[in-house]
Amino acid sequence: FGATGGTGQELIKQALEQGHEITALVRDPQKLSFSDQRINILKGDVLNKDDVLKTIQGNDAVLVALGVKPPSKEKVVGPGTKNIIEAMKAHNVKRLIVESAMFMDDAVRKNSFLISLLTKTFMKGLYADKLVQESAVRESDLEWIIVRPVGLSNGHKTEIYRFGENLQLKGMFPTISRADVADFMLKQLSSDANLNKAILVAK
Repeated sequence: FGATGGTGQELIKQALEQGHEITALVRDPQKLSFSDQRINILKGDVLNKDDVLKTIQGNDAVLVALGVKPPSKEKVVGPGTKNIIEAMKAHNVKRLIVESAMFMDDAVRKNSFLISLLTKTFMKGLYADKLVQESAVRESDLEWIIVRPVGLSNGHKTEIYRFGENLQLKGMFPTISRADVADFMLKQLSSDANLNKAILVAK
């Protein structure tokens, strides 16, 4: 879910390279340029419960990279994730990997005046939406991992990054490539090391 976004497209690209079969739910299929037989692109909306049920049916795990572009005030992330969790339970799918954001981390906001200020102003609506998302994930009883990347860039995959629940960040506004975030998320499909944890990911 979130396949047309920056991280979502990296997830699809790398998942195909690794031999996975993929189902993606998108509002506008023309925004996806993949033409591989292993990807099933469904037109629909994550806010539509029936669309989400059809998307999850027959799959082994779910990766979520939902987001909205500021200044949009549309509430998609929280309600959409709730629909995903409900559909996963209906289809008995257990593994859920969710891309969140570093500003959801209490310690990050406490230690960074800039990030704290942005969360209270420019990103206030997105923060509230992400809060609904993370709360729903934590309460889901699924095999969940919340991934909190630092600022996202369009760099190449390096596989050289740090991660952890209490990660010390470097610099005023650290970044990581979407490709490396996708790499980390895909690795959680076969690893139980970070189950039921919210993990910061940074260079």
